[in-house]
Amino acid sequence: MEAQRNGGHAEWKTADYIRTTMTELEYEKRRIKNSVDDIVSLKANVYCELGPGEDGLLSRQLSGRGVKSVAVEAPWAQEVNMAWAKELGIRIYLQEFFTGDLSVIEEPVDCFILTHCIAHFRFSPYILMRKLYDALPSGGYMYLTTVNATSYMRVMQFVRGQAISERVPPKENPNFIERAKEWNRTGMQQIWDDWMHVKEYTLPEIKELFTETGFKIVRAHHRNNHPEWNRTFWKKNLAIKFLPHLADEIVVVGRKP
Repeated sequence: MEAQRNGGHAEWKTADYIRTTMTELEYEKRRIKNSVDDIVSLKANVYCELGPGEDGLLSRQLSGRGVKSVAVEAPWAQEVNMAWAKELGIRIYLQEFFTGDLSVIEEPVDCFILTHCIAHFRFSPYILMRKLYDALPSGGYMYLTTVNATSYMRVMQFVRGQAISERVPPKENPNFIERAKEWNRTGMQQIWDDWMHVKEYTLPEIKELFTETGFKIVRAHHRNNHPEWNRTFWKKNLAIKFLPHLADEIVVVGRKP
């Protein structure tokens, strides 16, 4: 469900009805602005975004708001994934999330940011969350957003008999063939080599992920990122008004005691 960002952000497979009123990039910029507002309100000293993607849209907005941040990107990320950081003077550490060493981060990070990445994880997110918990100081924050597995769009796809997970292509996307060798050493195509969603989560699952790895939940809620009451969205928004768990996005903030 997310706009494709080749460097590690998730993919937004937007329904046709969304395209009638806004482009995928416009939607993503709105979603990211909402996240930036959340993040800045935490008033951390140094933020670290995990998997900022080829445009670094969230880190760009953080920089524009005058906050200090660094980023962690996959070692196999393309040069375009680093170009925006060089432009803004933001330091990027090339570390694999699950096997990398977060202790190499020299800045005193007290808030990690993981936005729309978890749906792509091939390994248990508990591995990463425990690493992030250990890397944070007492009082540090963990900010996570992801697509909602029970969103209105997913429910309507199910009702219409459509697939609620992404299509497995008959041939691998050529843009990913070489890059996928970094995480797929089998020599055989895996269905997630082209960065499709491996698993989409519900809010209770994400809350459990936080509490079971030691975090105290500061806030946890669903968010509707296109709340316009117009011809395109009124049915969806009416459904969300009565069933909030049909909203587009999950937002959870945790704090290390």
